[in-house]
This record gives sequence, structure tokens and C-alpha cells, in this order.
Amino acid sequence: MADSSSQRTHKDREIKKIIDQIRREYNFYRRGKTPKKKNAAQTDPVEVYCRIRPLENPDNPTCIKALSDSVVQLIPALNNERVTRNGQAKEYQYTFQYVFDEYSSQKKIFDYVAMPLMEDLINGKNGLLFSYGITSSGKTYTMTGMPQDQGILPRCLDVLFNSIEGLQAKKYVFKPDRMNGYEVHSEVDAMIERQKKDILPGMTTPKTPSSARHRDGYEMEDHGRVEDGDRVDGVDEDNNYTVFVSYTEIYNNYVYDLLEELPWDPIVGYKPPQSKLLRTDCQDTMYVMNCVEVECKSTQEALNILYRGQKRRKVAHTALNAESSRSHSIFNIRLVQAPLDPRGEEVLQDADKVCISQLSLVDLAGSERCHRTGNMGDRLKEAGNINQSLMVLKTCMKLLRENQKNNENKMVPYRDSKLTHLFKNYFDGDGKVRMIVCINPRAEEYDETIHVMKFAELTQEVMVARSEQVKFDIGLTPGRRRMNQQYQEALAHIPLIDEEVPVIQPMSYSMGPSFPSLEVIHSRDDYTLNQLQNFLEDRYKRRETLLMDYSRKQEQFRSQLVVFEKEYSAAKFKNTELQASLDKKESYIQKLESRLRSIDKKNEEMTKTLKVSERDRRELDAKLQDKNVKIRQERSEKERLKNDFRNRLEMNNQHWEKNLVKEKHKIESEFGGQIWEKQKKLNLLRSIVNDKDAAVEEPRGGFRTPAPKPRTYTTPGKIMTAKSETDISSVGTNSTPRTRTATGTVSSARAAYQQRIATSQATRNTPVYNPRHRRSRSSNAEIWLDHKPAGNVELDTVLQPKMKKKKSVTKLEVKDTKEASKYCLTHQQMDSGGELETRLVKGDVMPTAGGGTAVVFTDVESLKQKSPGTRKRRSSCPQPTDYEGDWTDTEDRCRVAIEGHGKKRSRGTERESRV
Repeated sequence: MADSSSQRTHKDREIKKIIDQIRREYNFYRRGKTPKKKNAAQTDPVEVYCRIRPLENPDNPTCIKALSDSVVQLIPALNNERVTRNGQAKEYQYTFQYVFDEYSSQKKIFDYVAMPLMEDLINGKNGLLFSYGITSSGKTYTMTGMPQDQGILPRCLDVLFNSIEGLQAKKYVFKPDRMNGYEVHSEVDAMIERQKKDILPGMTTPKTPSSARHRDGYEMEDHGRVEDGDRVDGVDEDNNYTVFVSYTEIYNNYVYDLLEELPWDPIVGYKPPQSKLLRTDCQDTMYVMNCVEVECKSTQEALNILYRGQKRRKVAHTALNAESSRSHSIFNIRLVQAPLDPRGEEVLQDADKVCISQLSLVDLAGSERCHRTGNMGDRLKEAGNINQSLMVLKTCMKLLRENQKNNENKMVPYRDSKLTHLFKNYFDGDGKVRMIVCINPRAEEYDETIHVMKFAELTQEVMVARSEQVKFDIGLTPGRRRMNQQYQEALAHIPLIDEEVPVIQPMSYSMGPSFPSLEVIHSRDDYTLNQLQNFLEDRYKRRETLLMDYSRKQEQFRSQLVVFEKEYSAAKFKNTELQASLDKKESYIQKLESRLRSIDKKNEEMTKTLKVSERDRRELDAKLQDKNVKIRQERSEKERLKNDFRNRLEMNNQHWEKNLVKEKHKIESEFGGQIWEKQKKLNLLRSIVNDKDAAVEEPRGGFRTPAPKPRTYTTPGKIMTAKSETDISSVGTNSTPRTRTATGTVSSARAAYQQRIATSQATRNTPVYNPRHRRSRSSNAEIWLDHKPAGNVELDTVLQPKMKKKKSVTKLEVKDTKEASKYCLTHQQMDSGGELETRLVKGDVMPTAGGGTAVVFTDVESLKQKSPGTRKRRSSCPQPTDYEGDWTDTEDRCRVAIEGHGKKRSRGTERESRV
């Protein structure tokens, strides 16, 4: 009894397990999704590919180099101290599934990476492809590309719609239930839905303004797009297919739907979007709740949806990228397929037979360092969230690898970021995972590129369980769609008659009605036996007729088969001939393609050379413009200085003439009175000596020698006024002035009077120079005081003043003349010919009796610089340069003194040197 009870319990457990399994599969089918079994015994690694972005300037240094189709080498810069040891740079090598260099085309990348994912998508498997790299490394270009050179996403759409061309279900046959599943509608319900959403709304005015719809890109078309003509072979023709797309982004760790219709307010405009939540369906698959899924029937419709979402995507300008993605964008392509009914006309109205496959194309935002991008405010917050989400992705990869290597069961923190939480199922074995690592080869990006390489190396070691192939065999006869199409074509070729010809349905064999009642009440019930006998006889006759018809159809089929065999043999022979010609054409096409590749390579080289030439030409043009501008500025400055010098020369001449006339009248008036006084005194003395009472005579008109002007003393450091030659000579020789007197002998009183006058005059005139302080010229101890005012133009000529010991100053002060024995003043001006003239005024520095110093000018040198070969015609009128070297009377009487009395100035000589 105990054994029987234990066996019964074991059987109950087995039955319960079977019932639970059946219930799970039933619930899965009811959700409208074909189950995908995970084969835990077979695993595949995460496939990682590397793409190197081409440089704008090929001459710039790079930090990465492709060694082969699967190996790259990371080369640091020589000035990077952190990666060098003993003066030698460390070089790292990394291995990938495939390496695409800077010359790889978008088509090649799609064929290697995305084409296998498209085959899995049509066969009912899921796939995940995301691009990873630093900012400005070409991730968005790899995903989307340009209309003339499409990226992965547009090519996936082209291949998908090319493969299911003619096999798509009518619109609204499959309808999303907003819970990651789909409902199947009949043709009648789908037609009513099309009338409501496509026909009737076009007759009414839309609530949203047309300007707003145009701004969102609802009617955007892509002109000049080059389509991809590839397709996937082996598509099941007995299924109907429908494509749904959705576009979301993860911004600041919030999920936003880029296709959601935002509420429109006439005053405020569009209201901000609301973040979406992540939910799991009955099979623990993550999805975005209430996400908009749009049904598309062509590639252009799907691209319009893509452009519409890209207008709302978060992008911003940074120091490293003009249009930097500030969010992770996710473009989902979902393919829904279901088998046809036995007649091959409509989709089988059974939600249990619907299969859903999904391909997620993810464009990750680039990792960046804030000290390089200079982000502030919102940009800084966005960069922090981007780096945080990528760090969580790296942590999840690391823990997955440790769990698989060490056979551990550590918790993987998928929920720390919306990005990893959304794609949790893919890393648990719900589809194939592939990654494209985009690299910017600039040498400045080495520090960030090495982190990207380490993450790629880590990701390749993560293993993902392989999904088994989904089987669509449900027991129906294959070829149903083609049979239905042939039947419809045959009906279309039936000739029309005046009378209505009823449509004949395909003939089906029948043995007649069902058996009659076989219940016999008693043994004499002949009625029931007679009915059964008549039914069997009729059934036998019907069977004979069907056999005859079956034999006739066999004969017809046999004759048609013979004809078909003949036609097949002829077609096979013709096919062989066409295949041979096709092989020849293919070989010729391959030669042309190789020739085209060589021409393209030469074209690229010529394009690079052209770019370098254009850059050099622009630089030379810029230099030429700068030189022309400088020449114009120099000419205008030269004209301005020339005009200014002429004006100043004219003004100075007029001023000097006026001052000379005033000085002349002043001297005449001053010295005339003194002469008159002296003449009066002489007459008085003459009368006293001769003892005559003669009257005083008035001085006779005019005077020949002006009386000396009393010396005016100034404070030390001030410049003295000009003196006449008579006054200077009298002071220098310490002699009495010479005056004109009357003829005759002079008495002793007169001589005493004259001696007294001379003595008083000598005491008033203190000598300026002490001859005891004369320096020896034989010694080589002359110290020059080189006085060059600020703003002088340096002339690099061979004729330079010889000064062994000199002290250069720009502003003359009293203390500068204490130690100097020679003085040189540099003066520059514009001559009458518009040339620059430099004058060197030289003199001796002499000490004065009052303890100061005075400068006695002894020489003037004039330096001129002229262009060789140019010769100007000399004007007949006198020029200012005609009088160079001649001193005027006023210049003979001018001198400069510092702190005290001056000394008699020697007349300088002038030397002119022309270079």
C-alpha cells in the first residue's frame, strides 16, 4: 500500500508539472507572441566591431593603426609621460570581430554587422545593435549616414521591405495592444479602421495647425536618397508581414517617446513631453509602457517617422562637436508575421499563431570629459548623466563576465540605469547582441580611447545564450498563397459571356450524405435494412464515378507532366547557356569593379592632393592680403608724415621770422637807450676834463655795436636764453667791452671812470666754464650720453656713430649728465623729398662753475636713406635741403646750458652721409 501511494504521488507531481507547462505555453500564446526557446547549452559571445573615423587632415598625428582585419594597435604620443617608460612608448594591441579602417564604406559595415541581424529578424529572432565611443567619433553617422551614403538604419529598412515585398498584410490587420503584444483583426474590421483613420480625417480640419505639423517634419521627404537593393532569401511566402517602428530616447535617465503627439495650446504651444515607465509583460520582457508604434508600408514612411523623431531629439553644441547627442536614442523595428488560412487569402484569425521579432538600433551618447568640452550648466548635468549610464553598462558587463567565468550568481545592477534595465533581456539570452566601437584616431583622444578599448575588450568576453530557430509549420499545406494567386489569374482569363457565368469553386470530392440511422428495433425491421442497402448501392455508384474521374484526371496530369518534362528539359538547356553567358558577364563585371576600385583609390588620392593645394592657396591668399594691407597702411602713414612735416616746417619758418623781427626791435630799443646814456656821460666827462661849460650833446643817430645785455640767471637744470656773440666773447675772455669814443686824449679821471665801469661789468658776468676741469683726450675714458627720444625708427646701416662706452636714454635728466663726457642727440624728420632724415647732434659735456654741467655742441651729422635706382627731378626753386650745413645768425647765437652758466659754443660742422 505504501508503494502504491508513493507511486500515485509521483504521478500526481508529474501531471502537475505537465499541466503547469501547458498553462504557461497557453498564456504565452494568448499574449500574441511565439515563444523563443533558449538553448543554455549553446552560447555566443557579444560580437564587437571597430570602426576608425577618417581624419579631416590626413597629415595630423594619430593614436591608432589597423594592423589587420581584426587587430588594431594603440600608439600614444611621445610627450605623454603616463604611457612611457625609460623613454619608450607603450603600444597596446586589441582584437575585434572585424576592424573597419577609415576607407571602409557604409555598405561594407552593413553587410558585416547588420545583415545577419536582418536575417534573424525575418526568421523570428531578436537582435540588439548599439554604437559606442567618445564624442565626435562618428556614432550617429554610422547609424544614420547621409541620403547619398546611408548608414545602418536606412539600409535595414530597405532590406526589410525588399524582402517582404508583396507579402505584407493590409493596414490595421495587426493592431498594438499597448502591452507589448498585437491583436489580429479580420479584413472587414481592418477596412473599417482604415476608413476611420485614413479617409475620414482627411475631410476634416486638423486640430493641430499646419505650420506646427510642418515644423515637426510630418511631410518631410528625402530627395536624392540612394536605396539599398539587397534582400533576404528564404522568406516564408505563406505568411503575412507587417512592420512597426518606434523611436524613444533616454535623457538624464528618463525615457521619452519621440513619436508621441504632444498637446497643442494656442497660447503656450506644445506642452513638454512626459517621461515613460518601463514595464514587463507576461514573459518578463522589458518594454516602454504606452509607447507609440507606427505601422509602415514602405521605407520612405519609416524614414519620415525617423526624421520626425530626430527633430525632437536632444542635441547641443560643445567644444568638441557642433551637434553632440545629449541622449541615448533607440529605434525599434518590430516585424509581426502570421500564417495564412488554408485558402491562402487572409491571415489566420488565431492570435496564438502570431510571431513577433524585434531589432533595436541604439545610438549611445558619447562619453566626454568636462575639462575638455568646457560644459557649464545644463550641458554639465547632461554629461554627468551620460557618463553615469555608460559606467553602469560597463559595471553590468563586468559582473556578467565574472558570473560566467567563476560560476557565481552575483546580482547584476540592471536597475541602476534605464539603459541597462531596458535591454536586460538581451543580455539574458533573448537575442543576438552586437556592438560597433567608433574611434576618433586623433592623438589628443588617446586618454579616452584607451578606456573605450578596455570596455570593448571586456564586452567581448560576455557570453549570451543562443536562441533556437522559430518554426512556422502549423500543419497547413505549403504554397497556399501561390495557389490562390494562380486561381485568381485563371479566373481573370476566362472569356466574358453575355449571360452571367457563375463562379465555379475548385472541385472537391464528396461521397454523398452521411449514413442513415442504423438503429434496428426488432429482427423484422426490413425498412431500415432496405434504406441501408439503397444507401450503400448509391454510395458504390458514386464511388465508381469518382474512380473514373480520378483515372481521367490522372491521364490528363500524366500528359501535362510529359509536356512539362519536355519544357523543363528545354528550359534547363537554355538555363545552362544563360548561366554560361552570365558567368562571362560576371567575370567581366568583376574586372570592371576592380578597375573601378583602383580608379576610386586614385580619385581619393587626387582629392586629398586637391584639398592640400586649396589649403595652401588660401594661406597664400591670406598672406598676400596682409602684405597689401600693410603696404597701403605704410603709404598712407608716409603721406601723413610728409604732409605733417611740411605744415610744421611752414609754421616754424613763420614763427621764427616773427620772433626774429621782435627780437631785433627789442635789441634796438634796449641797446639804443644804453648808447645814448653812455654818450651823455662821455660828453659830461669831456666837458669836465676840458673845463668847459659845454652843454650835453644828444647822441647822434644810430649805433654800430649793440650794448651787451645783462646775463639772466636761471635755476639749475633750466635752459638759458640765447646771447649775442659780443656778450659771449666778453664773458669767455673776461675782458671789458669795446665802445666807440670821441677822438682826443683821455685824462686820468676818464681812464679811472672807464676802469670802474669795466670792473663793475666784469663782476656781473660770472664765467661759465672752469678751464681746470679739462679732460685729457689721450685717455680712452670717453662716456657718451646717447639721447634717443621714443618712437625713433632704427636704421640698420653701416654708418653708425662710434661710441665705445655709452649710456642710452629716451628722456634727458640732470643726473644723466654727471658721468658723461660726450653727448649725442638723435633727431629724425621728413625731408622735402618725402624721405626719412636722421640728424646726430654731438657735443662735449663741460662742468660749470656753479656745480652743474653744460653741453657745448661741436658737430652735426645728417643721415639719409634712399632707394637705389630712383632719381627724382630736381626743381628749379630753392628747397630746404639747399641750405643744409649753413648756420643762420640766430643759430650762431643759440646755446644750451644745464645748471649754471654756459660756455661759448663752437660753431659745429655738418657731415652728410647717404646710404
